[in-house]
Amino acid sequence: MVRNRIRVLISAYACEPNKGSEPGVGWNWALQMSKMDEVYVITRANNRKVIETFLQKHPVEHLHFYYHDCAAWKRKMKKLPNGIFVYYKMWQKEILPIARKIVEDEKIDIVHHITFNEFRTPGKLYQLPVPFVWGPIGGGQFYNSIFKGAYFSRKDICKEKLRNFINRFYLIFSRDIKAAVKKANTILIADQSTESIMPKSRKYVRLLETGYDLNRNEAKDYDEDLTINNKRPIRLLWVGGIWPRKGLKVLLDALHNSQFENYSLSIVGDGQDRKASESLVREYGIEEKVRFLGALSYDEVNSLYDNADVFVFTSLRDTSGNVVLEAMSHGLPVIAINHHGVGEIVTDETGIRINPISYESVKSDLANAMEKYAKNPDLMKQHGLAGRKRLEMYYSWENNAKVLQGIYERIAIEEKRKEKHNNE
Repeated sequence: MVRNRIRVLISAYACEPNKGSEPGVGWNWALQMSKMDEVYVITRANNRKVIETFLQKHPVEHLHFYYHDCAAWKRKMKKLPNGIFVYYKMWQKEILPIARKIVEDEKIDIVHHITFNEFRTPGKLYQLPVPFVWGPIGGGQFYNSIFKGAYFSRKDICKEKLRNFINRFYLIFSRDIKAAVKKANTILIADQSTESIMPKSRKYVRLLETGYDLNRNEAKDYDEDLTINNKRPIRLLWVGGIWPRKGLKVLLDALHNSQFENYSLSIVGDGQDRKASESLVREYGIEEKVRFLGALSYDEVNSLYDNADVFVFTSLRDTSGNVVLEAMSHGLPVIAINHHGVGEIVTDETGIRINPISYESVKSDLANAMEKYAKNPDLMKQHGLAGRKRLEMYYSWENNAKVLQGIYERIAIEEKRKEKHNNE
């Protein structure tokens, strides 16, 4: 074991406390690793106010921040279609000399690129003269044509097909990807879909890019009467941004096509497809069973998890799914499509996975899964509590940090051996 704190420089473009998605990923990795290491973070200047306000109220030792944003005229590019990625690549290029100075001044041992976590943009920090760690990376999911009926707009399908093309283009032509794959000491990959498309020339470490704070809540109380009847429909919960790739339409189509009617559905979130989804609910005549609750605070959603019976996750393209971890933390069984990251997070012991064979089969299997739980509440409880145990065993931030710390310590030991060998 390495006795002294390892000095790590983290690149986290997205990094904010008390946030979900990528900002939460960047923040939580930095926070967890600062418990064991001396951590330096380069992030956006736009994140400075919220980070410093948080740290004033909740000081964190061994965690240091550097902030950078590109010139104002470059920031305007983010407003263009896909302009965020153009800006992000410029930002990555501009932080290289900043990182180089930090490495020299702070005697950095390891450089680690964390966010954005998608595989197409590893940045430039692999060029620095210290070991480079990349990931956990994701973003290797591709549009599946069986889900054509899951989109409200042909335009959104075209966007997904274009993304498929861009993914393949980057894999073939990106110099940064080739260089990062070659030079990285360790590459962590979050899901099986991304690993399947990465070069086979080297080994990878599998580790989810996100995690869960087990202290936030406990599993729901299952002591209440689980009998589901005409007076007590099964309570379904769906949480997420109502965007095309989140697949809410799949669930609504499944409910419409099914003879199963003993349910209520709460939908939490907002986004591009909300109005279209609300119109579809009215068209299907199920508005009395379906509630659109909009975007809610964590405390508000927390009570919904505890009052729900089953969590439904219909994402058509996701590296993992923070909401799935949240549902599992509350002891909810999960119904999900058996693909991408969620296909590994959820098991046959913690939920029901729907194989994506055809759109018709997915809709039918979704409805059958809901009905199965309604008829067998004991199975619902069994799967839900098993999900909480799985979360505790594999997907906590503490577990993630231990895995990453093991990697850091291995690298530090290897570097000391090299230094000793060179000095002999």
